[in-house]
Amino acid sequence: MPQLKMYWKNDGKAAAEVEASSGCRIVSFTELEDAVDKWLDIVQYGLSNGKQDAEFYRKVMTANATYSEERCFFVLENERAVATLAVLCDYEKKEGYIHMVACREDSRGKGYGTLLNRVAEYSLKKEGMQTAFLTTDDWRIPAIKSYLRAGFTPDLSTEDFKARWEKIYAIIEEQRAI
Repeated sequence: MPQLKMYWKNDGKAAAEVEASSGCRIVSFTELEDAVDKWLDIVQYGLSNGKQDAEFYRKVMTANATYSEERCFFVLENERAVATLAVLCDYEKKEGYIHMVACREDSRGKGYGTLLNRVAEYSLKKEGMQTAFLTTDDWRIPAIKSYLRAGFTPDLSTEDFKARWEKIYAIIEEQRAI
C-alpha cells in the first residue's frame, strides 16, 4: 500500500524563530556528536525494522541529492536526542520534502512533533521553498494530527487515498470524543 502524501504551501509570512521549551533544545546533525548513531537510535521507533546500521542512514539520507546535514534536526531533552526530522530542499523547484520524522517511544506525547513541525516550517521558509510535501502511514495518527495542525493538507488525488483519509478522520473524531 503506498504511503499517504500531505502538502504544505508557504503562506508568504516571515519565518518565525522557533524556541524550545525549558530543558529542550533544537540542534542540527552537524552540531551533534555521534549523530548517525543517535539518528539510528531514534528512527528505529517506527521508521525502520529495528535498529539499523550506518549503511541504512547512507541509503535513506545521504544518497538523496537534496539532503543536507544542516537541515536534519534533533530535539534534545536534557541533552538526550529524542526526536528527529529532516528538511530536504529542491531549490530549482522551490519544493521541500519533510523526511524521516521520528520520536523515541518514551518521549512521545510531549509536543516534540509539533516543535519539529515549527522547525520544518522555519527551515522551509528560510530556504525559500514555496511548497513542501511529506509521506506518512495510516497508523501514524499522532503524527498525522500534528501535520494537520501545522497546515499540511491531505492528497486526495485517488479514490484509495480518499477512502483512507475518511478512515483516519473517523479515528481522529473518535479520539476527540473520548
